[in-house]
Amino acid sequence: MNAATRVDLMDLLGPTREDPLWEAEKSGWRSFVMGNDRCHYHRASKLRTAWQYGYDAASRSADPVGGML
Repeated sequence: MNAATRVDLMDLLGPTREDPLWEAEKSGWRSFVMGNDRCHYHRASKLRTAWQYGYDAASRSADPVGGML
C-alpha cells in the first residue's frame, strides 16, 4: 500500500460535526423515558418535529430505556 492510498482511521472514526436534528430526536426519546412531555423547541420548527418523532418512537418501543440513544 503506498502513501497515496493510505487512510487514517482516526479521520474516519473521530468526532464529527453535531447534527441538530439527530440531537433533537435523541432529546425527544430521552424526554419520554424521563417522563417529560414538554418540548422546548419552537412550534412548527424542524427541531420540534424531530423531537416529536423521537418521543413518538420511544412511546411505541417495547423497551424505551433499553433503546435509549
